Amino acid sequence: MLSIPLAENAGNRLADGGISAAKTLGILLVAYFSWIFSYIWGFNRVTILISVLVLCLLSIGLYRKKRIFPERKILLVNELVFLTAFFFFLIIRVHLPEIYMHEKFMDSAFLNAVIRTSSFPPADPWFAGGSLDFYYYFGYLSVGVPGVLCAVKPSILFNLAVALTFALSFNLFFGIGYNLTHGKIRYGLLTAGFGMLLGNLQGLFEFVSMYVLKEQVSSMYYWSSSRVIPFTINEFPYFTFIHGDLHSHMLAIPFQLLVLGFLLNIYFRKNEHSIFENSLSFFTFSIALGFLFPSNSWDFPVYFGLTLFVIFAFYYGHYIQKKNTSYSISGFFSTFILVSVFSFLPYLPFYLSFSPQAAEGFDFVLPESRTTIDKFLILFGLFLFLAFSFLVIRLDSGRKIGFFILLIGGSILLSMAWAIPLLAVLLPLLTLSLFIFLKDLPERSATGFVSLLIATAAFLGLLCEVVFLDDPISGEFARMNTVFKFYIHLWIFLAIAASYSYYALRSFSWGESGNRGLLKGAYVKRTWAAVLVLLVISCSFFPVVSTCTRIKEMNAEPSLDGMEYMKELDMGDYNAINWMQENITGSPVILEAAADDGGYGYTSRVSANTGLPTVIGWARHERFWGRDHREVKQRIKDVRSIYSTGNEKKALELMDKYNVSYVYIGNLERQTYSVKLDKFEDETCFEPVYMGTVTIYKLKEICKR
Repeated sequence: MLSIPLAENAGNRLADGGISAAKTLGILLVAYFSWIFSYIWGFNRVTILISVLVLCLLSIGLYRKKRIFPERKILLVNELVFLTAFFFFLIIRVHLPEIYMHEKFMDSAFLNAVIRTSSFPPADPWFAGGSLDFYYYFGYLSVGVPGVLCAVKPSILFNLAVALTFALSFNLFFGIGYNLTHGKIRYGLLTAGFGMLLGNLQGLFEFVSMYVLKEQVSSMYYWSSSRVIPFTINEFPYFTFIHGDLHSHMLAIPFQLLVLGFLLNIYFRKNEHSIFENSLSFFTFSIALGFLFPSNSWDFPVYFGLTLFVIFAFYYGHYIQKKNTSYSISGFFSTFILVSVFSFLPYLPFYLSFSPQAAEGFDFVLPESRTTIDKFLILFGLFLFLAFSFLVIRLDSGRKIGFFILLIGGSILLSMAWAIPLLAVLLPLLTLSLFIFLKDLPERSATGFVSLLIATAAFLGLLCEVVFLDDPISGEFARMNTVFKFYIHLWIFLAIAASYSYYALRSFSWGESGNRGLLKGAYVKRTWAAVLVLLVISCSFFPVVSTCTRIKEMNAEPSLDGMEYMKELDMGDYNAINWMQENITGSPVILEAAADDGGYGYTSRVSANTGLPTVIGWARHERFWGRDHREVKQRIKDVRSIYSTGNEKKALELMDKYNVSYVYIGNLERQTYSVKLDKFEDETCFEPVYMGTVTIYKLKEICKR
């Protein structure tokens, strides 16, 4: 509620007045203010309260000046949509609460590190002495800030964060659909359903394979829908949320949609002299756009490119109306420069400390690694069916249809000649959507904006077939992360486009405008409708079956506490970690068991659930993030030495090397090492601060060097 005036100011040309963006904008601004103020007062609850106060003052000032407040109906509808989505997924999380397996330990470690830190970047919880200067941590900040403010237990906050992010994303998808259709609630819901609830066609194929044909499969039902293209990851929102890893790409979804909503508002600003309503609107947009890089850096170039096209559309429309070439050109470049500067400068402290080590430039995709058409259609078949239908009926002459047919033929030939199968599908889609976008520039209607989204999706799809980001993953999996990250954008853009396409096709009679003759006739309409229904039903298998099977397979006691599973796995760990969360402040280094087995297991469970830095956590991940391989290996060796040596002096020297303050000895440590306890029982240097099936020793200051 606090950010409604700011959201309406930045979204004043939208049918909902920007209300669907208000919650996400409020979270973003409070997170940003808390981060920037931490360089003055440190990161704590007082700083967060000051940030909330600043947001209140901005909103109150704007409200007093403009008397901006939404219609009651719009406000109630958005509240209902948000709350329904939140409680829907909260119920699911109650039955899937475990912060364990896959990469949940990593996510929990980062979230806890952000919550625990007093300055930024936070300490790297899996590499004592290091910091998260290699990672985009603002997604964790966005959920950590309300967690700190409300004093929520981190293991509960983790699950609340998943449900909150789902609800914010659902609400924003709803808002975009609502605004594209000028206030149609049912199409807002359709957009949210396409974006957040549907799966791909693999869900049907896997269902038939597992439950009809009774074939043996190598993984759980839901997993194969995210691994359709060999050696890549093909996540989509519902998979991401039902999987439950609190990754940056999940946390960034609502912030992507926030920027997309603001871009739609700019696109709709026809007959306006200025591209932004006022300076505050400009700063709001720039802060939101800039937030994408430190949240999930893969998102920023995509939305920055979209911003460039929307700015171009505004000034081209201005040129058509005013015929003032110099103003339009100067306005375009000045706006582009200002947005570039002010989406970067507010985050300068982040960039000054940001030192990513995983990426090493770009490389070209080998022909044998490229995506085949059948796999692409499994992923996006429903959306492509609607998008192509929407675009083709806008070809208003037989001549244009002829050119389009020739384009398809040429694309097929090029795809064969260059060994890029997707050219046959995506080149016609890119060309046709760009044509419709450019044709719509004088009007700047929803059709043009949707066409721009389709063109962007087609371009990104083709880009993934040509180049990939060269990271430490090599061999057959080399382009895994590139496809993974960019295909999330494809899903978002095509889901929005598909839902609007359905609205456009339903809203106008087939013969009213454009070349509807392609879809004339009762037989053609019935066939088209039958194909659509079949595709929608096929894509609906995944959310239903995956939800039921995930809950059944986990078979967890309903709870919001992600550590509840520890009560059965190791009650000693559960009690000791809870004690540490309540009694250890700051970020002192702890010692716990380490292994060079690639991670994904139970090692690093203490640092993961407390955010306290350990000497070395999941070794494979630290290597991937750019840590020196020899140092990682040495740390694993030193951890073993500290636990196993009977020489107290040697243990103290190694503990001093990593500034270790606490030694954790639980069942895992006893199973992993031949622990020599005598040295820790020397009361001169060690104090047992926690005793049970787990013992925690604190190194006394007198023995620290």
